[in-house]
Amino acid sequence: MSTLPTRAKAEMAAYGASAAALAYVPSMELLPAHATAAAISGGCVWWLYRKVKTRDFRRTIRTAQRVLGPVTGGAVYAAAAIVPGHSWWEPVTALAWGGLMSAALPITRSTWTPPNTTAAAYPPGFRGLVMQMWDTAEVAPGTWLENIEQTIDAAHPDFTAHVVAPAGKPVPRIDLVDVAACFGYPVGCVALDEIPGTGPGRLRLTVTPTARRGGGSIEEMWAAKVARPGGAIPGSEIVRVEQLPARGDLPARGMILAQVDAGEVARINHGQLCSAFGVEPEELRLVAESRGREALVTLYETAPLKRARRATRELLTLDAYGRYTIGTAHDGSDAKVHMQSAAGTLHGFLVGVTGSGKTVTLALMCAAWALAGLTNWVTSARPDAQMSAVGRHIDRQSAGPVFTWWMLKAAIALMDIRGDINAEVGHDFSAHSPYPGLVLVLDEFNSLVGDESLGDDIAHMTDVLAREGRKFGIGIVFAGQSLNLSKLGGEASLRDQVQGGIGVVLRIASSSGGIAARQATGGLAGDVDLADIPDRFNASSSLLDRMHGVLDDVPGEPTHGVGHTVTGSGATMMRSLYVHLPKDGSPDGLGDIFPEDGSINCLTDREIDALTELGLWHDWTMPPPTGKDSDGQDDSDSAFSGVGSFTPPPLPVQKKQKATVKDKVLAAVDRQMTAKEIRAQVNAAAGTVRNALSDLVTEGRLHQVDHGIYAPVGHQDGTAADQSDDQDQPQLPHGVDGTLVIQAADLIISSQYGSQSMVQRKLRVGFALAERLMDTLEQLGIVGPSDGSKARDVLVATEAQDDVLRELRADFALATDD
Repeated sequence: MSTLPTRAKAEMAAYGASAAALAYVPSMELLPAHATAAAISGGCVWWLYRKVKTRDFRRTIRTAQRVLGPVTGGAVYAAAAIVPGHSWWEPVTALAWGGLMSAALPITRSTWTPPNTTAAAYPPGFRGLVMQMWDTAEVAPGTWLENIEQTIDAAHPDFTAHVVAPAGKPVPRIDLVDVAACFGYPVGCVALDEIPGTGPGRLRLTVTPTARRGGGSIEEMWAAKVARPGGAIPGSEIVRVEQLPARGDLPARGMILAQVDAGEVARINHGQLCSAFGVEPEELRLVAESRGREALVTLYETAPLKRARRATRELLTLDAYGRYTIGTAHDGSDAKVHMQSAAGTLHGFLVGVTGSGKTVTLALMCAAWALAGLTNWVTSARPDAQMSAVGRHIDRQSAGPVFTWWMLKAAIALMDIRGDINAEVGHDFSAHSPYPGLVLVLDEFNSLVGDESLGDDIAHMTDVLAREGRKFGIGIVFAGQSLNLSKLGGEASLRDQVQGGIGVVLRIASSSGGIAARQATGGLAGDVDLADIPDRFNASSSLLDRMHGVLDDVPGEPTHGVGHTVTGSGATMMRSLYVHLPKDGSPDGLGDIFPEDGSINCLTDREIDALTELGLWHDWTMPPPTGKDSDGQDDSDSAFSGVGSFTPPPLPVQKKQKATVKDKVLAAVDRQMTAKEIRAQVNAAAGTVRNALSDLVTEGRLHQVDHGIYAPVGHQDGTAADQSDDQDQPQLPHGVDGTLVIQAADLIISSQYGSQSMVQRKLRVGFALAERLMDTLEQLGIVGPSDGSKARDVLVATEAQDDVLRELRADFALATDD
């Protein structure tokens, strides 16, 4: 009785009360009781008649089951009421009716069936435990297991079973991940296969945590498929096998530690290893690592690197061992890289194709260097908006072969300058040196060294810095989709210098395993075998699914930032930290990882002054010198001669280009003009001039005042009074605020020294921002125009400093109020 639901108990109580009433009430002359019984019974008959009219057999039968009690009860009531008097059979009939209705309760109430105690009782031992785990997990509701047999012996949990569906129905599609979770084993340990000679209503389930499909132990499978000659890890043997449960975001995993014979080095073919364990490489569930003669294979239930962790200053700050966290390893630990190699170099490399997360990883490196007090110069082959955002937080950043040439030339000259400092302090670069470490990032290195006019010199200077920069605290970090180091003279020496430093390999273009990694990194990754990284997790369906017509068109999640940290001869699969670098111009998250006070690490006063005297401390956008004076004679006495280790390259002869229609339009528009006036002055077809005007407006090189009216960019509309008011307001360039302008003006007027490098050092700002500050002070009449690398003239006397600063504060406060 305790197993009955409440509704069933209530119905049984109603049957008992009705039986008692049927025994006495029909013999009484109570018209209301007769009318109530007739209404209930008649209403049920009418309801059943309506269901019969619908010709829905199933609903009719269900309705008949539910009205069986009221209709038969009404018949008993009518019989007792018709017969005069109170006969002996009336209470007997009523009690019999109540007992029959209680017994027929599962039929009359189709929503409830009595519990099947035999189905809930599982057989004892291993078979019953497996059946109970299957039913409890509800892997495939409605199915059950039969023919459960242990395949090895009673001490091993390996077994096979038949998954059976109800008669006439196929076994539904079952995800192996659900099956593995049901029994708590890695996904590679379970399999579902068709049974020859049976239909789709029965499948064979194979669970092999200690033995593989086809029988035999894990050791036998390893010897047959992994350790054989030409296998995934030739000559290896298993040392230890462990299974670890899920922990936090880390899925459950099985781990195998293997080793090869002494004197050998473990070589891993990741694709063959995945095939041996029956997983797809695109799933990124199998991770293999090698250290000398040992290899560690980890098989996860699900991909462990689907979630990226947000970067913080704490993670990017050096620990007690000189390491910072670049990402999260596949086992959930911090993926750390050393700031310096064991040899003391700051060298490294970063390789990844477009969309692999290379720019974000490079931003993390720049932030870690900044937090460690290092100065950073970054160059690339072409401008990049995201790297420009990073450039606002570092000392120097730009793009192009010309900028790169000057940057490397200044770095080589800096070695001579720091060599004198090393001689004075009595040691090479270290944490105790009176100057900061300098890291040069060469992004898109292949394109830079491939430049026709400057590529050879860029390669030469890079080689010099990579081989000799260690003792002067100068490091080279190569970056790009792939690295070609064949143009570097000391290629073998360079690999030795770089391998022990920073090494990050993200998704690369080829898919040929370790050979591709060695080619993509120019040999910097050594002989480390790296698993291929797909562009998406689980991006492909199995051929069996395609054969059955099961196509999953939902793309997998992108693998941005998934790759390997490479140090020496070891590699760790990881996913780099995440920092917001938008592509739509919205605010970025770089301020959360760079130094909190916003300061930028620069060179020391002595270094900048020395580079300034050599003519090497400018914006690095002017063409390199030709080595000849204005008369075409050799100028061997120039300040630039002798700097570095070789003669600057000559400028290529530039052919004079023919003026385009756009050039002619820009030259003609010197005031507010109509389109008709412009066409009259430009010798070109009218349609060509109209197209040129439209393009120039779109490019921001021409201002469209009104329809058909154009003016030069910066042309002021309105009255002279309005223009005068606008000129009174300080116009600040991008990235410059009033506070910095006032600080720079105070510094220059008080010192009476208009040096851009002084402003950069004292205010801890980057070179580009310091240059914009000086241009702003020139517009305000505080300093004179630029004269090369010389200090600018200061136009405000010290006695007028307070008045000028007061006026500037008032002007910027007024501008803020507006």
